[in-house]
Formats: sequence, C-alpha cells, structure tokens
Amino acid sequence: MSGCRVFPGAAPGILLFFLLAPAQLRADAACVIVTGLGGVPEYEENFLNWGHTFEKLFQEKDRCAVILLDGRTQKREAVLQVIDKATGSLTPQGELWIVLIGHGNHDGKEFRFNINGPDLSESDLHNAMNRAGNRRIYLIAATSASGALIRRLSARNRVILTATRNHFERQPPLFPSFFLEAFKSPESDADQNGKVSLLEAFLFSRTRVESWYQEKGRLQTEHPLLDDNGDGEGSPEPRAVAGEGQLASISYLSAPPIQEYTTAEARELARNKVRLEREVEDLKFQKGSLAEAEYYKQLEQLLLQLARVSEQLRALEMGK
Repeated sequence: MSGCRVFPGAAPGILLFFLLAPAQLRADAACVIVTGLGGVPEYEENFLNWGHTFEKLFQEKDRCAVILLDGRTQKREAVLQVIDKATGSLTPQGELWIVLIGHGNHDGKEFRFNINGPDLSESDLHNAMNRAGNRRIYLIAATSASGALIRRLSARNRVILTATRNHFERQPPLFPSFFLEAFKSPESDADQNGKVSLLEAFLFSRTRVESWYQEKGRLQTEHPLLDDNGDGEGSPEPRAVAGEGQLASISYLSAPPIQEYTTAEARELARNKVRLEREVEDLKFQKGSLAEAEYYKQLEQLLLQLARVSEQLRALEMGK
C-alpha cells in the first residue's frame, strides 16, 4: 500500500476495510482524527477546518490509514471502535496516532472530550491506548483542559502533546493553528535536515502561541506541553529536560515543507495570509464576548483583507 488510505467521516466502509484488509495491506501508521462539539457554529468551523488540514498532512505519510470523524454526529462507541480497528490494521511495528480537536473539560475526576452523546473520557483513551500494546502511540490533544491527560496517559513509547498545561485552562486554544503552520513553514526546521519533527513542530507552535498573546496584549490562556519519556510530567521546554523530547525528535508526521513561493514579496504575502487566517480563527473564538454588530464588522474587515492578499498572491504567482 503506497501513500495514505483516507476515510473521511465514519462510513461503514472504514470498519469493513479494517476487518477485511489482508496482511499485505497492513498499514505502517494509522491516524484517527476526531473533531468535537463547539457549542456555536463558529467554533465548530475552526475545529473542522483544522481536522481537514490534519487529514491532508497525514495523507503524506507512506502506508498510512487516515480516519476523520466528526464528533457532532459520531458517538463515543463508534469512535472507540474505529480506534480499535485502526490499531488492528497496523503492522506489528505500526504507529497509532490519535488527534482530538475541540472542547475538553474536567469533571472533577477526569478529562472529557465533548462529542455527540456521552463524552469521550480519559479512561476511554487510557484503555484504547493500552489495547494497542507496545506499539508507538502519538496523542495530539488540541483541546482545552487537555494538560490533565498527561499524568494518566504517559508511558514509554508514547508521545503526548497537549494544548494546555492543566485542566484549568478552559478557553478554546489556538495551538492547533500554530502547530499545523509548523508543517508548512521552513522556519520550523530548526536542525535544517529538510523535514519537520514532532519536537520541532511543538517548539515552533509553543513559541508562536506565546508571541501571539504578547502581541495581542492578552493573558495567555493556553500553555502547550509535551511528554515522551513516560514520566507523567509534560514539559513546555522538552529540550531542557533530561530524556524529554528524544522520541518526538525522531518522529515525523508529514513530508518536508516545500518552499512554495519563489520571491521575497510572495513569501511576505503568504505570511500575511496565514496571519489573517489566524485572526479570523481567533475572532470566531471571541464571538461570545463581542456585540453581534461588532463581531460581523470585524469579520468583514478581516475577510476583505484576506481576499485582497490572496488576490495579490495569485497575481504574483501567475506572473512568474
């Protein structure tokens, strides 16, 4: 099997493939991406957009099965079944990736990821990951309150990334936006080896998150953590912690970033485009704190700027 097999949604064909796939079609990696409930359409739009972008990234991994589930319609039992079947589709040394994008909370006992019906709980994830045995497992918890997951889910041969440092950080995080940018930005390739490791993507996004809040003059409501040495203690600076970050430094989610634009002017426009797209994402998370008229006024202004920059970028590329 060359390239990724992609299974958007939760069609019965996903499970049928996992049940019937012959040994020669076993995957070297399987990724289950779950987008959760947002409460308001603007939140869910962010979650879904990020989910689709993760899906495209994983399509670049060789011999990889990718499953994108919409938690607005898929229930806990279906999600867990897909994770189990994804695990069963792997070669003996295959990797399991789980990506959660949406709202998380803590009920006083454990973390819960908000989806249709009963939430997907910390215990559910713990049991599903344990059923994967000694396989290498990656959990990207791009949700609020996700820092609570590290203490229980940490183990050898696992990489856990969380958007927050604890369960008290409850605001929807922008971390997934910055994390995804890392795989398109040559700036994130710190060791200049032509590809972006999970550690490099984490450090890039953690720094960008901090800078974003400083530039906005806002209290930082998310502090990403990484754990990959099984000690149950996530670190914001894994390079500075003995043993932390070693596994993430040799783990890769996608192909190397491509320098898409050839001129300095085009690259600057591309950076502005990314910045404006993030401004739109951020504004959607601020909708509840703004008057409706003000929200739509700001949204219109950003979309007009975004359209203008996109048109300038297209014109430059067409004139090459």
